[in-house]
Amino acid sequence: MAVRLTIAEQLSRPTQPTSPTLSAVQLADNEQTSSEDPARGSLRPSSQSVVPAMVIGFKRANDDDAAEASGRITRKLKLDSKDSELLALASKMPLQEQVLFCIGLSLKTMATVNQIQPADAQFKLSDILKGKIEIYTYNALVSPHAAGYLEECNCIVLGILRRHPTWGLTAAVVENPTHYHAVCSHVAKRLNDKRRHIKAAIKSSTGIVDEADPNGQPLEVMDIVKLVSHATKVKGSTGMKAHSVKITVQLLARFAFLRRAFVELPAGSSVDYWKTVDKQLQSIRERFKDQPKHAMFFKRILDNDLEQFGANKDATLDDFQSAVPLTDVQTEVEEAIAGIITVPTDDEADNTE
Repeated sequence: MAVRLTIAEQLSRPTQPTSPTLSAVQLADNEQTSSEDPARGSLRPSSQSVVPAMVIGFKRANDDDAAEASGRITRKLKLDSKDSELLALASKMPLQEQVLFCIGLSLKTMATVNQIQPADAQFKLSDILKGKIEIYTYNALVSPHAAGYLEECNCIVLGILRRHPTWGLTAAVVENPTHYHAVCSHVAKRLNDKRRHIKAAIKSSTGIVDEADPNGQPLEVMDIVKLVSHATKVKGSTGMKAHSVKITVQLLARFAFLRRAFVELPAGSSVDYWKTVDKQLQSIRERFKDQPKHAMFFKRILDNDLEQFGANKDATLDDFQSAVPLTDVQTEVEEAIAGIITVPTDDEADNTE
């Protein structure tokens, strides 16, 4: 007669798999089935008498074994102290509780992952905001009164955009570092593209030999009016062309200064052109604080440019006097530069790198 073990006795037995045996009751049922069907010639339990074999549970490790195992895993995975304590706690739980604990951690991880936004989908600029950035970056760079072409232009554009939250740069966007970074990056990229276009126009206007030309033929020298018309030419939709800047004598003088700064760069020099220009503008402001003297300095620059590169045959300086009405966009940019209108400060721009 088979000996029936208690649960405690079964759990204390070794965990090696054992072959299931038939109990006395099952054997009796089999004998009865066999006697009722002698033709079968073998003992076959009936479907009603079959019971599943008992699954022997794992032996629960004692506290010392659990601590040793969790220590090995901690060292192997290089877990920090907090995760190591959590692992040690889980190792002492009953098996069913460990399973539920793992499920809970998985659910928590899934909830955290769902809150993470992909890098390329963090913030999408609206078409309206992109259009305004296109217009104001262009006008800020071609302003005859720009204090500089790097940080200064960046701050002017962002400040004007923040004055008009209906365009898309709302307070909520500014307060979100990720979203505001996307806007600042787009502004910086468009400014950089337009600076590259202006510099290329200035270079070609000087008649310097194009290195890409195998024949080494010099380019056509442009007078200052042609240069400004080429450098400020708006490419894009009809809406963009409607915001083309009005050329004034001051703008001609500013581009004469930009061309002079380019020509004076040492040949083959790796000096940054726009940083050099910004430093020179700073020096000019410090030296000529009186407005008439400041204006006279740029007039001399323009006169020298006309002498070196020639005057336009179809237009005179009288055709570009400051009385020419500016566009609304130009007016807002000029007022922002002059401080007539207040633009929000842009301390956050320092964190966009």
